[in-house]
Amino acid sequence: MAPAKKINLKDKVEDGEIDLSMLSLEDVPVREIASVKKVYSLDLSNNHLERLPNNFATLTNLTKIDLSKNNLKELPENFGNLEKLVHLDLYKNQLQHLPLSFHGLKNLKWLDLKDNPLVPAIAKIAGPCLDNKQCQLCAKSIIQFYSEMNEKVEQMKIDQKAQILKNLAYKAKQEKKKKDKKQRQKDKNDNLAKENIKKEEIETISEQIIEKEQETRLIVKQRSSSGSGVLRTIFLLIFFLSLGLFLLTAFKVKYLQSTEQHIVSMWMMLREYFPNYWENYVIIFEKKFVHCHLLIGNYLIRIYENLSNSPYMLLIQDYIFYTARSISKQLNEVFHNIL
Repeated sequence: MAPAKKINLKDKVEDGEIDLSMLSLEDVPVREIASVKKVYSLDLSNNHLERLPNNFATLTNLTKIDLSKNNLKELPENFGNLEKLVHLDLYKNQLQHLPLSFHGLKNLKWLDLKDNPLVPAIAKIAGPCLDNKQCQLCAKSIIQFYSEMNEKVEQMKIDQKAQILKNLAYKAKQEKKKKDKKQRQKDKNDNLAKENIKKEEIETISEQIIEKEQETRLIVKQRSSSGSGVLRTIFLLIFFLSLGLFLLTAFKVKYLQSTEQHIVSMWMMLREYFPNYWENYVIIFEKKFVHCHLLIGNYLIRIYENLSNSPYMLLIQDYIFYTARSISKQLNEVFHNIL
């Protein structure tokens, strides 16, 4: 902390009040202030104070202190020794907590804690302090709060002392039982050994359960992947079969003429189940499909005619007719059962 700035206090004292405001102070000249007799009010507002020295609480004759508009981050733990304090202004600092000794300020009647980053609990108790009445209520509430907190701390100290006495009594009692200590320790070790065995067994069973769960998940995953592969294979078979059937019927292979008629009949049956508002779309689809079917058929026939002199064409023709015959036989049986 920076050394106290030398100030001529004689010029700052008037009617028991010391005005040290707006002097850019970084430390409080406590000894110089204490040397002034019959002073009850101290104004340290609008300075650069970040902390108060521990001997600040020796200014016990003060009844009014103004520390507003500084950078105070904390107050000394013995701040509560200022028992005569009635008016305290801490407006616009950086305080988050107040010292527990605040309960000692029994005569405090006015307190302003506005514009401090107080923790929510203290901020709620302090209130807004927007007028004189609210600042009076703030002082009363804060003193009551810290008094209750001090009582709890004192009770905790009493409980701790009682616990210490209880522990001492317990140790004295343990000293009397040294003869049985070895046997108890042996029994304890035996119990620990049994517990460790049980823990190992539980861990082994848990590991086995986890391994089985992982195996089950792997099997489920494999089955799921296998099922997906089967569905994909079936979809591809249906797609290529439909494509092949489309091309062969477009090519006007003779064995598939009856199959083509069955397909048309089945389509006409399905049309009866379509909603009426679909009719225009169905007609457009039929026209486009027939047009595409004829166009592809004519294109395939032209290719076939151009390649008819090829020595491999007979083999290709036999393969096409054989495939068409097989497809026609199988599909005609299916259509016969349906229609």
